[in-house]
Amino acid sequence: MTQGYGSQDGQQPQWGQGGQNPPPAAPAQPSWGQGAPSQPQWGQTSPPPAPGGYPGAVGYPGAGGPAQSPAGDGVNWSRVKLLGLILLIGTALLLVVRLGINLTTFLGAEEIVAADSDAAPGAMGIGTGLAALALFLANLLLSLVMLVLGILAAVMGRGRARVGGIVVAVAIPLAVVLYWVLSIVVGIVLAVTGAVDPATAELSASDYRISTGIDTVRTVLMVAIIGVGSFLVHSTAAKKLAA
Repeated sequence: MTQGYGSQDGQQPQWGQGGQNPPPAAPAQPSWGQGAPSQPQWGQTSPPPAPGGYPGAVGYPGAGGPAQSPAGDGVNWSRVKLLGLILLIGTALLLVVRLGINLTTFLGAEEIVAADSDAAPGAMGIGTGLAALALFLANLLLSLVMLVLGILAAVMGRGRARVGGIVVAVAIPLAVVLYWVLSIVVGIVLAVTGAVDPATAELSASDYRISTGIDTVRTVLMVAIIGVGSFLVHSTAAKKLAA
């Protein structure tokens, strides 16, 4: 005889048979990595931070600190460009001052000769003497400033900017050495040619003017070299900033 549950052959009833309903299924638990956002695992790399980083970090907008070079080489090209601009202005001033010195010597040649012979200087001699003194002081100050700026440009710059700074820094003392070398050579040449009075060993006004003309050529040449170095510093920095 069969009963309400079970079968005649002793088999166990199955869920869903014999009018029985299965109990409600328990809610499925999410497995790791399925059905839920993946959690970071130990040893896994973190995603890269957003551009700009967190507030206060280097490179964050508004954070303090030195400006980064646009070229990415660690050089503050804005300052190098400023140095180049100052060097160009200094080169122009140096040319004016040194040509002014030569001009006072050329105009006051007679007064120089009179001063060598212990004669009282006239108004022209006093005026040219004072102007020459002021120009000599200005030349000394400008030369020192250009020397320091050239060294700074050589230290701070890279590539052609560094070469330009070295050219400026070397040309300043080289101009002084060339001045004395040319003065000695011109003096020897004038003595050999008989232009110098052998009794007094003094130069005439014409000799002073010849010497001044030769020194003017030296001045223009050396200032041109300084100008080329200054231009290299400024132009290289400008190209780096425009890149």
